[in-house]
Amino acid sequence: MKITVERVQPLHVYAMSSGPAPIPREQIPAVTYGLFDLLAERLIAIGIRPPETGVAWYERMTGEFGESSQRVWAGYIVSAHAPAEISPVVLSGAENVAVAVHYGPMANIRESWNELFDWVHQHGGRSAGYAREVHVKARPLPESEWVTRLELPFE
Repeated sequence: MKITVERVQPLHVYAMSSGPAPIPREQIPAVTYGLFDLLAERLIAIGIRPPETGVAWYERMTGEFGESSQRVWAGYIVSAHAPAEISPVVLSGAENVAVAVHYGPMANIRESWNELFDWVHQHGGRSAGYAREVHVKARPLPESEWVTRLELPFE
């Protein structure tokens, strides 16, 4: 897998989160897909056609009993002309971001993320900020044709 270091710009996105409840790792893809579907339905209900490019990001959290968990966020990148009915959130940009591209099913994406995290650690860095996935090609295509850009800010 080719890994580059890039600067990423902030993104304005229409977004929803999974809330604070812990999500088992194996359920993250299903939760993420569900968030994209629900967000698309809500945007359509107020007259906004969901953009094609989706972004998912993961927020590390500590649960009520000290357990480690994640909050999943799913969003659609806002066009330059966002309607006033809904306020997008800003997903921060970063100066140093390890970037790789994952091809194919989400069932295998953990391997790509592990390789990206390992690369950062091998180069003396540590993650700093939200790891995010930009879904360049996704539904309605079959998962075998999906293209997902992985972005891992580090310092």
